Amino acid sequence: MARRDGLLSRNDGHAEWLRLQEAVWRERSADYGRLDWVRKQDFIDRMVDFCEPEADWMALDVGTGPGIIAAAVRAFTRRVVGVDLAPEMTEAAKARHGDVPGLSFAVGNIEDLEFADNTFDLVTARMVFHHVADVFRGAGEVWRALKPGGRFVLCEGVPPDHLTRARYEEIFALKEKRHTFSEADLINLFDHAGFEDILVKPFFMRQVSLNNWLANGALEQEAIDEITRLHVQADDHFKRVYRLNQRDGDVFMDWKFIFVRGTKPANLRPEGVR
Repeated sequence: MARRDGLLSRNDGHAEWLRLQEAVWRERSADYGRLDWVRKQDFIDRMVDFCEPEADWMALDVGTGPGIIAAAVRAFTRRVVGVDLAPEMTEAAKARHGDVPGLSFAVGNIEDLEFADNTFDLVTARMVFHHVADVFRGAGEVWRALKPGGRFVLCEGVPPDHLTRARYEEIFALKEKRHTFSEADLINLFDHAGFEDILVKPFFMRQVSLNNWLANGALEQEAIDEITRLHVQADDHFKRVYRLNQRDGDVFMDWKFIFVRGTKPANLRPEGVR
């Protein structure tokens, strides 16, 4: 298997990965907007603030899902396009935000964006890249679609520390096929794509409901039971760093996210991507 910087490359069953992701998001489209973490306003506000958007900007939201981040960014920019791999997701976004001027949605693959070079001032990606088969190609496509001086803002969930990574991966393996990133992985991804002025900022979402997360993940009961067990029977360190507690038949914990921002160099050679 070919790997670069510990992340999946295009030689690792790319077509099968893409097929699985399309199937997963077609199935999850009906429930995704009911996830508590997706709708948390402080999370949305923090990402938009980190973008530092400007009123005349043209923005792209990749893996837009129900269009929540696209709509939030549109409030501060001239126009936003949201793209998602699953047609059902773009239809949900249109139903939710279709009457917002300057906001549109389309089916699209992050790895093969159907936009001309140097189109956007800003590209956002919230909780998307762990689903992308070839993350290097995806980041490269974002870089290509950005104008010189344009900004890429990504958000990903990460294990709280290196000691919890193994159980984190075990939990998510029961839920979906995906990458697990560290902060260093994300920084390296931005650097590899050619971004400069890379900034990193953590965000902690307090006391997320495990029941809500599992109930809206299109999971079989067997998987739900095992994921719950892996939380409840975790070691003391896992429980401590997650601030995990049980009450009212649910499990609550703190989740860690990382925001990363990078800028496409303003002064580029004519040939573009390095």
